[in-house]
Amino acid sequence: MEHRRHEGQEGEWHLGRFQAFLFDMDGVITDSMPYHYEAWRRIFEGFGIFVSREEILKREGEQGLVTLETILSREGRKLPPEEKKKALEDKEAVFRSLARPSLFPGAEGIVKALREQGKRLALVTGTSRQEAEAYLPPSLISCFDVLISGDMVTKGKPHPEPYLTALQRLHSSAEDSLVIENAPYGIQAAKGAGLQCIAVTTSLPAEYLQEADKTVQNLDELRSLLFGPHAEGL
Repeated sequence: MEHRRHEGQEGEWHLGRFQAFLFDMDGVITDSMPYHYEAWRRIFEGFGIFVSREEILKREGEQGLVTLETILSREGRKLPPEEKKKALEDKEAVFRSLARPSLFPGAEGIVKALREQGKRLALVTGTSRQEAEAYLPPSLISCFDVLISGDMVTKGKPHPEPYLTALQRLHSSAEDSLVIENAPYGIQAAKGAGLQCIAVTTSLPAEYLQEADKTVQNLDELRSLLFGPHAEGL
């Protein structure tokens, strides 16, 4: 199903068109992707494998086991299940030791303003629920009606299951819902679920996000798009 909109039709994205908003977390709500990349870089370095920042950022939203197995397989490497489990645990430990993720400026204001408008909200992330709850303030988490984490689904992004699950739990239709993403796999997951998607260029440039219906440079631009150009102070 094709949902692509003309870039000039700004009014089409006003919040009045949508009853539900589904947000990715890493790279949209939290400025955490640099820490994820560094954690992966160190883990693969331990196997003698170089991974670029671009490769890891392009894979954002993918389940960790899939990332690990795909890159190892590409290099002709295989690990027994217990070693893969340890590598994933080590990656999370490195991330926790490094991470000081902060909220992107304006993220909390946008979410709370949508909540005040009576919109249904979902957080759809490839990270674990425990990690999401550790890095988001309770006042922000409480704004979301639904939290779909990577450990709650069988297939992660780019499979549409995370967004289909969120729609089901929100009791919302794809036609009345909008996804906010920042990565190719997340966009693919949203489009696979029949959803419209706005991408923010917080992690990757727009050339990587062309499957989205619209691209914005930052959350200030997103806020203006949804609430109008005079919506200051969110």
